[in-house]
Amino acid sequence: MNIEAFSRCKYRKVDRQGDDVPFILPGIAIGLFDGATDVKGTLINSTPAGRMAALNAAECVAQLLAPPENRKLPARELVNKLSTLYAKSFEKHSVSPLPATTLALTIDCGDNWRFFCLGDSGIRINGSEILRHTKLIDDVSTFARVALFHDLSERLPDLDSAEMAARRAIFLGFDDAVEKGIMGRELADNIITKTIVGLSLQNEGAIVRDFLTAGICMQYRFANEVGNSLCYDVLADGTPQIGDWVDAWRPKEDVQTIEVFSDGYAKLPDNPTVAAWEAAFEETDRQDFHRISEYATVKGGTEDEFFDDRTVVIIQCPRIQPT
Repeated sequence: MNIEAFSRCKYRKVDRQGDDVPFILPGIAIGLFDGATDVKGTLINSTPAGRMAALNAAECVAQLLAPPENRKLPARELVNKLSTLYAKSFEKHSVSPLPATTLALTIDCGDNWRFFCLGDSGIRINGSEILRHTKLIDDVSTFARVALFHDLSERLPDLDSAEMAARRAIFLGFDDAVEKGIMGRELADNIITKTIVGLSLQNEGAIVRDFLTAGICMQYRFANEVGNSLCYDVLADGTPQIGDWVDAWRPKEDVQTIEVFSDGYAKLPDNPTVAAWEAAFEETDRQDFHRISEYATVKGGTEDEFFDDRTVVIIQCPRIQPT
């Protein structure tokens, strides 16, 4: 097989580390991990918490999948064992809560490929079949951030300032933004109400309000918990409970290309090459630089940062004739 990989941190000057980690162990598994950026800048042994999450997860997966029999474990058992290893990997650091990371893996299971995703990193097979899970809590953050960005863009001197102020409000919470004078209480309440109505979450209105007032910095409270529609599964504190993962098997003879990608790519290209993925990224950056319309997301681009780290790992598979 041929493997092509590309990973670019969000910082345009490349003066800091990003949180994406590509993972390549031919004969075992190939994929990536996307650590959740710590908005407060937490460092663990001089490494950003999100990157440490991705690095630790990669080591845990390598350890778990080295024995061939573990690659065929039932999904629930695979997740449970990985979560245990992941928690143990942080014991020496005394970190609480544990930083979170997604994972997207192409696992070598002899005559079959096993595709396993936890979180919103994805896999595309043969340029057409997409395996990916998205979470509602990101839709809430995105809707509210875009609404606030539009308001701030009319009041602040430039769009970069509007993006950074909106980003701070979403990540540190509307209560903090009101206290710091970024927005008034009436505006905060109006945006929360618009978000609830716009996403048809009237039955979860109190939960949405609680989340937006506290911010993404407190989002870990919803991870791996069952109880409301904003819950989501991810590799972090606790063990994923909801079953929000992708677990698919395909005979190797049916697979010609595999592309594993993080959510830093808002548009998928026509061709399975790094050049095509980067061209698609550049197109979306031109069309929606601040990520407030067609490619709206939790963060937007600025002069100093891309909207997110981005990573893609591409496998060109040899054609296997059935025996």
